[in-house]
Amino acid sequence: MWQKNSIISIISTFNKVVVELGMGDGQLLSNIIEHEKNPNTCYVGIEIDPIQIQESRNKLRRENVFLINESFEQVLSYFPHNYVDHFIFVLPPPCYIDKSMEKQWIILYQNIFMKLKQKGIFTIVTEVINDLLEPVTDNEVKSCVEWLGSSFAALGFKIKDIFEDSPNYYSSHFLEQFGGDQLRIRLITLILVKPGPKLI
Repeated sequence: MWQKNSIISIISTFNKVVVELGMGDGQLLSNIIEHEKNPNTCYVGIEIDPIQIQESRNKLRRENVFLINESFEQVLSYFPHNYVDHFIFVLPPPCYIDKSMEKQWIILYQNIFMKLKQKGIFTIVTEVINDLLEPVTDNEVKSCVEWLGSSFAALGFKIKDIFEDSPNYYSSHFLEQFGGDQLRIRLITLILVKPGPKLI
């Protein structure tokens, strides 16, 4: 198991730090690494499921990849404030994104905001479904986008982009599965930025 000091001492040797929360079997992070092709970036994958983390280790045997088998709430506490360049969270469980649970999950996103560098990016991909599992209307998507945008703006994030679907180089088992039912499950991506210092 990684210790806080050992993680930071190793990561600090890289120019850039990218962290995926809840990485599952590592397919998405592997695709991101192949897309970016940057050996000077440190990629940190966090996954609490020991079986999934082992699958990830089998896919991601690189010197600039560090996989941690703990909760992301715990691992976030390891990072200093203003430290991470990019957080990625794809298809968060309902307890981290549902409107009815906002009071619970807002603490996680406040922490992510603090750990991001100024001008750092937080990419979150989530799904829009309705309670009856019927086709999702454009109005339902619009309402969800407005609510999420407002919620993250209230935390201090600047909204760089919001669009339907996921980034084209993002690929994972669940993204493919959800993409197979585009009427009842509509994906949206939010690209959020931590603002830099205000110029006087």
